[in-house]
Amino acid sequence: MEIDRRDFGALESDVKYLRDEIKLLRDEMKLMRDTINQTKGGVWVVMAVAGTLGSAITLSVKRLFGG
Repeated sequence: MEIDRRDFGALESDVKYLRDEIKLLRDEMKLMRDTINQTKGGVWVVMAVAGTLGSAITLSVKRLFGG
């Protein structure tokens, strides 16, 4: 069976397009992973600040109302 040159050219073009798309997807996934990792750190900071503020408010209310 002989391969038609036009079909082979079309297939070659499709493979090149798919390679480019895979590269774009990899780049986007890396960017998303980096963003998620930054967000994780931010979440811990927010939780620590919220815990500290919550504790301070609780202590203040207890001292104010004699609890």
